[in-house]
Amino acid sequence: MEGEKSQNPLEGISGEVLKHVHQLNEPVPIELQAQYFRLSAEMRKRGIQLSDKEVEDAELFLFDPLLSDDIKKMTLLRLAITGNITVFRIIERYLESAPESIRPWALMAQLEARIGILNDLIDEKQVVITSGLGGHDGKMRFMAFLHTDKLQNFERYQEELLEKELLYRIGKAEGEIERLEMHNNYLLLTFLVPINYELRHFFTSIITECNQYGNFLATTFIITNTQLLTPQAADAALKKYAEENSLPTTY
Repeated sequence: MEGEKSQNPLEGISGEVLKHVHQLNEPVPIELQAQYFRLSAEMRKRGIQLSDKEVEDAELFLFDPLLSDDIKKMTLLRLAITGNITVFRIIERYLESAPESIRPWALMAQLEARIGILNDLIDEKQVVITSGLGGHDGKMRFMAFLHTDKLQNFERYQEELLEKELLYRIGKAEGEIERLEMHNNYLLLTFLVPINYELRHFFTSIITECNQYGNFLATTFIITNTQLLTPQAADAALKKYAEENSLPTTY
């Protein structure tokens, strides 16, 4: 999302509905989420449910270091679809030591198992939010990219002003900053705000406030909840901005 298009798609959702909204705690690529849900739906159509003995065998498969990631992924799917407290605890324990190659898949399985348990216990439909960056405790994770207007380096007072304004505004929104990376002429910010918080004019107002002290920030920016913003992605965005505004690409 860029500029005025920066809008939380869930803004305005009532607090009552939010009680039944669930999301991943950590970033998981959207493409992997789509793959997981597709395979899960196929398995559900086939009516796959594990018996108690099969659950025991599946647990052994998960913790067997000799078995491939593909076998463990299918095992996690079968456990998640079975969806009871026992399989949830197995997945939870597996996540404590899951290798990075399979951790995102295990997080998806944990979420699905949790939803299955709640659907059995609570007579209210549970809702899953699929965003690439996830979130926790009723908050959604976003990343933002802001930069100077002429691609000049930040001055020290500008860095302090921007950081102070971000801390104040996000705190006022009952959110939290997870990471703030200040580079020569841009910053990358990872933050959380309540799932239903309106982000439409959030960064526009921050830029307007900071620019009262020198007009040093560009009025264009990027904010996303679908993918991680890296320094490499920032460099590409700065290059494009420089070309569009006939600026030297010095960054």
